[in-house]
Amino acid sequence: LMACSKMLVLSGPSYATRLWCAWELFVLLAFAPEDAARRTLRITLRSDHDTLQRLEGFDARKAHCYDPNEQARLQGVIRAFGLDEFNRRVRMWAAKITANMAFEACGF
Repeated sequence: LMACSKMLVLSGPSYATRLWCAWELFVLLAFAPEDAARRTLRITLRSDHDTLQRLEGFDARKAHCYDPNEQARLQGVIRAFGLDEFNRRVRMWAAKITANMAFEACGF
């Protein structure tokens, strides 16, 4: 992720329940300065769902991976970081992204 110049999120209704999706967002936003992350991240939302609102209530305990082995490994890394802190950051960044998108929609 850190070598990428852009990160495109094509989110659907299940985006906020997929652990890998939250992890990729977390990694980008944890290691890039906020202004660089803002330039890198592009989110395309379908109009019929509320991905960012769901991420604002994200809980890694309820998220999953297709492969249970990957899920167990990823949850282990998240627990080592701190599950509550991981959740807090994902929720905080979702709120910031929502606010930034609203700000840009106003033409600023």
